[in-house]
Amino acid sequence: RSVAAWPTRRRNPRQPRPAQSIQADRILAAAGDELRMAIESLGSTSTAMARTVVTSIAASILAAFAAIYCCRRLWHQRCKECCQKLRLASDAVGLIGSTPLIELKFLSRITGCRVLAKAEFMNPGGSSKDRVAAAIVAEAEASGELRPGGTIVEATAGSTGVSLALVARARGYHCLLITPDDTSQEKQKLIRALGASLEVVKPAGISDPQHPVNVARARAKNLGAGSIFCNQYDNLANMRAHERGMAEEIWEQTAGEVDAFVMGAGTGGTIAGVSRVLKVTSL
Repeated sequence: RSVAAWPTRRRNPRQPRPAQSIQADRILAAAGDELRMAIESLGSTSTAMARTVVTSIAASILAAFAAIYCCRRLWHQRCKECCQKLRLASDAVGLIGSTPLIELKFLSRITGCRVLAKAEFMNPGGSSKDRVAAAIVAEAEASGELRPGGTIVEATAGSTGVSLALVARARGYHCLLITPDDTSQEKQKLIRALGASLEVVKPAGISDPQHPVNVARARAKNLGAGSIFCNQYDNLANMRAHERGMAEEIWEQTAGEVDAFVMGAGTGGTIAGVSRVLKVTSL
């Protein structure tokens, strides 16, 4: 298997080096010293000296093999860590997050700085909204607000709806989504394919009872205890999802070398969560 098939992670320079790596370096250095001394002794023709030279070379070879053994142990440890990250997930929720950074070479070249893009499209639902959906559901479960057999209700124009439908299906909940009729047909079909119920309404002002958010709030209230209205615009779980997830991933993946974070804003949860962590961590 190609080494390129395994994910690599740049070590944070602030973290100590693994003990196996330090041990391997020491053994290699000692082996080099032994070998150098042996070579310098080759000029002697005495039998005793020849025996010493052979012994020194043998010791150097053994030390080199010991170093290789330590390096192999280190490599296997790294592979084990990678395998743990690539472990079999119990459901789709277990695949959310840990998305890679991709260098945008053209933008990097024309701007004169290294521009990296967070590949959130690699989440199972296709967007960063997977993080939000998982966090909202997890916090609602922990608080007891969302209970088995309950329904997850939300107003959405598409991406959050796909993510909530995905998480609800994986966690065994019903999902009712309210969406305006200008939501793309592709997203509506995907939401229904994931098992969610979709109620399409006409666009309306936020003060109108027929606005998707107001309809969703009313539907959740009628369902009673055990069901939730996600309320992604006001729910702080939205921001916390990115504080715990995306922000920490970006900091680790760049080894703390972040000068700026740029993105568009919808609910504001991503930019708020990531910026809060990066500002504090970079101080």
